[in-house]
Amino acid sequence: MITEIFNKPIYRMSSAGKCARALSAERLNFPAEQVPEWLEIAAREGNKHEEWIKEELTTEGFNIYDEQIEVILEYPAFTLIGHIDGKTRDAGNYRLNNRLLEIKTMSQYEFDRWMKGRFIEFPAYAAQITCYMKATELTGVLYLVKNRSSGYVDKQILIEAPVDFEEIITKLNHIEECVKIGTLVDIEYFSDSLQCRRCNYKNLCIPEPQIFNTVSESQLLKASENWRLGQKLINEGDQLVESAKKVFFNQTEASGQKKWKFDKLTINKIEVKASVTYPKSNLLKIFTEEELKPASEPKLSYSYLKIDDTKEKE
Repeated sequence: MITEIFNKPIYRMSSAGKCARALSAERLNFPAEQVPEWLEIAAREGNKHEEWIKEELTTEGFNIYDEQIEVILEYPAFTLIGHIDGKTRDAGNYRLNNRLLEIKTMSQYEFDRWMKGRFIEFPAYAAQITCYMKATELTGVLYLVKNRSSGYVDKQILIEAPVDFEEIITKLNHIEECVKIGTLVDIEYFSDSLQCRRCNYKNLCIPEPQIFNTVSESQLLKASENWRLGQKLINEGDQLVESAKKVFFNQTEASGQKKWKFDKLTINKIEVKASVTYPKSNLLKIFTEEELKPASEPKLSYSYLKIDDTKEKE
């Protein structure tokens, strides 16, 4: 939450990496969607896991200090405030190896995303630790991410900030400029983006049709119902087909017959031979676009509808 003190807004370092449009909406007091209950439960669980991780680090010989101290960065248009998890140094070397300590805990799904893309997948975490490093002037970070499902902890030592701190400041200054004239920061909504879909202000970004010229609103509502029903039937149908295929496959393997009939169904076991593909990304490591051009097959442009059901994801 963005608050104000001495007529100057306060940005939390943990929120500095959020979408600029969402932050501007918060500054302008636009109503936000309610935070889901599971998120609050996950936060409470995270606090418990953080305590356990600190206990384990202490057992391993780490000295942990300055836990939850407040760090502040002052700028003419705003103030940045954060509370670090702590600082740490190796036992026996109290004058050396002073590092920030940052601990995150995640569900299995979130941890898989972390291991796949780390700070690219979690830009808010990247901005947060960058702010902490700037505020404490510590360049080393012991960064721990725990999988709450398996208990596995991914450990990293960060030497450099994951993002450019000046870009964060530029973004926050731009937000304040937009707030002064009462406008939201202009950023496009991407339905494929997890950050966009989870945003509490996404309704400010998804365009809603206001004037119905060729199609009535009732027709659009009916189309929405039909689309959701159709998707449900497709999913149910796919599950039924896959279940039946497993039974037919087991019978095919048991009988040794590659082709057989039952109840007017003809079942064929198709053997797919091994093959070699040439992904474009790999080819471009060896050849240039110009060298590949004689073997290219141009495709005509076309358009189609991609429908993302945000109601279902909620």
